Amino acid sequence: MPRPNAQTGVPSTDVDPALRQNGERFRRLLEAAPDAILEVNADGRITLVNATAEQMFGYARGELIGQTIETLIPEDKRSVHVRYRAGYSQNPRVRPMGPGLELEARRKDGTHLPVEISLSPNRSRDTETVIAIVRDVSQRNHMEAMLRLSQERLRQAEKLEALGRLAGGVAHEFNNLLSMILGYSELLLPTLESDAPRTYVAKISISAKRAAALTRQLLAFGRRQVLSLRFLEMNSVVTENCQIASQLLGETIEIAVLPAPGPAWIKADPAQIEQIMAILASNAQAAMPEGGKMTFAVSTVEVDDENAPQYPNLMPGDYVVLSASDTGSGMIPEVKARLFEPFFSTREFGHGTGLGLASMYGIVLQSGGGVSVQSEPGQGTTFQVFLPRVQPDAPSELGVPPGKDIESLRGTETILLVEDHGPLLELAREFLSGLGYQLLPANLPLKALEISSHYTHKIDLLLTDVLMPGMNGRELAQQLRIQRPDMKVLYVSGFADRAFEEGDPSGPEAFMEKPYEFGELARKIREIL
Repeated sequence: MPRPNAQTGVPSTDVDPALRQNGERFRRLLEAAPDAILEVNADGRITLVNATAEQMFGYARGELIGQTIETLIPEDKRSVHVRYRAGYSQNPRVRPMGPGLELEARRKDGTHLPVEISLSPNRSRDTETVIAIVRDVSQRNHMEAMLRLSQERLRQAEKLEALGRLAGGVAHEFNNLLSMILGYSELLLPTLESDAPRTYVAKISISAKRAAALTRQLLAFGRRQVLSLRFLEMNSVVTENCQIASQLLGETIEIAVLPAPGPAWIKADPAQIEQIMAILASNAQAAMPEGGKMTFAVSTVEVDDENAPQYPNLMPGDYVVLSASDTGSGMIPEVKARLFEPFFSTREFGHGTGLGLASMYGIVLQSGGGVSVQSEPGQGTTFQVFLPRVQPDAPSELGVPPGKDIESLRGTETILLVEDHGPLLELAREFLSGLGYQLLPANLPLKALEISSHYTHKIDLLLTDVLMPGMNGRELAQQLRIQRPDMKVLYVSGFADRAFEEGDPSGPEAFMEKPYEFGELARKIREIL
C-alpha cells in the first residue's frame, strides 16, 4: 500500500498511474482553495494542512502537523473546545458553524481573527477523521460594519434633511412675524415720552431678538442660512471671540488659547464662527458646574489618501482645526452617539433647547467641513471643528465689514419693494417712504415685473424677499436686470431656498437676514446706493 505524504496526506508513490493522477488533482485543489483546510484525526491532532491555513494562522505546515487542533483556538476557550470535540466525535456529521455566532481562531503571534467553520466527517476502512474548512471573515465583518455605519449616516442625514426643511419653513414665517414686532417697536419707541412705556417696548424688542436667535439656530442645523462669507484668520477670530466665551463660561472656569504657529485662513461667515465658539463654551460650562479649564486651540491638517481613514467625513484637502477641550464630566457612549440630534439635551427641562450642537453641526457641514468628538466619562471632552483652509489672493479680499457711521439715512432714490407678506410689505413701505425714498410696492414677483414694465423712470434698487410664490428673489432679479442692468439688488430673507444658495453676482454684501431692524436696513440701503 502507498504511504501518505506527511505534509499533505496525498499518496507519494506512483505505483498506480490513476491513483497518482487523482492524488495530484487533489493536491492542486487543496492548495488552490481560498479557505484554510485542515484534517484532524480521532485524537484531535492535525494530519493535513493547506497553503491558505499557513498564511491564515502564521504557522509553517510542519509546525502544525501533529499538533492538537486546540493550538488554533484562543487560550480561554481551549478547555471548552475539547469538550465540544469529544461530543462531535460521538455524533459526527456535516456541520457549518459561524453564521450568527462569534467564532474566533488564534494565530501563531497570539492575535485573534473572526472565522466561520464547516466540519465534515471523513471515513475510510481504517481511519476516521474530520475535515475542517475555516474561513477568515474579518474583511467581510469590516465591510458589513462600514455598510451599517453608512446606512445609519444616511438615515441620520435624511432625518436632518426633513427636519431642516420643516425648520426652514417655520423660520421663514416666524421671521416675518418677528420683523413686524421689531419694526413696529422701532417705530413706536421714539414717540413715547414716559419711561415706563419706553421700557416695555424696549423689552418687547429684546424678546423678539432672542426669538430671532432661536430661529437662526433652527436654520443653522438645517443648513438653510444664507452666508455672508469673508476671509478670516482663525487665530485672530478665536482670540477676539474669547471674551464672549469667557462671559458664558463664568469666573470659575479658566480659559486658554493656543494659536497655530502660522496664519490659518478660512472663508466663513464671522457671525457663524462666533456662534460656534459660543455653543462650544456653553456646552463646556454645562459639563463643568464646579469649575475647570477650557482650551481653544487652532491648528492645521492636510487630509490625503494616506490619512483619510482618520477623517471619514472629510474630503481630501487642507483644513483649519478649531479644538475646544474641557476638563468636565465627559460623556457616556449613549450620549455621544446622539450628540448632534436636534432637540436632544442632557440638561434639565427648561435649561436648554437641544439645538446648540445640532446647529453647530449644520453650520460646519454647510461650510464644507466636519466635526469630531473625543470624550470619556470623567475624562473631559474635546470637540474638533474642521473648516476648509484657504489663501486670500489679495489684501482687498480680506473683507472688513463696513462701518455703521452713516451721516444720513435719508434718500430720494426709487426702490422696487417686493414682499409677499402683506403686513410686512406695508410696514417697510411706510418706513422707507418716511425716509424720502420713492417706493414701488409689489406683493408678488409677477406684480413686480408688471410694475417694472410700465415704469418709465429709473429704478435704483430692487429690495426683495428671497422665498416667494411662483418665483424666488434671485430669479426675479435676473429677469429685471435684462431691462435694467444698472439696478442694484438687496435680498432679505430668514430662509434660503436651494436656488438662492447657488449664489448671485450681487454678492453676499447685498443680503440682510430676517428679522432685521429698520435702522440697519436703512444703513444697508445707503451702503448699496
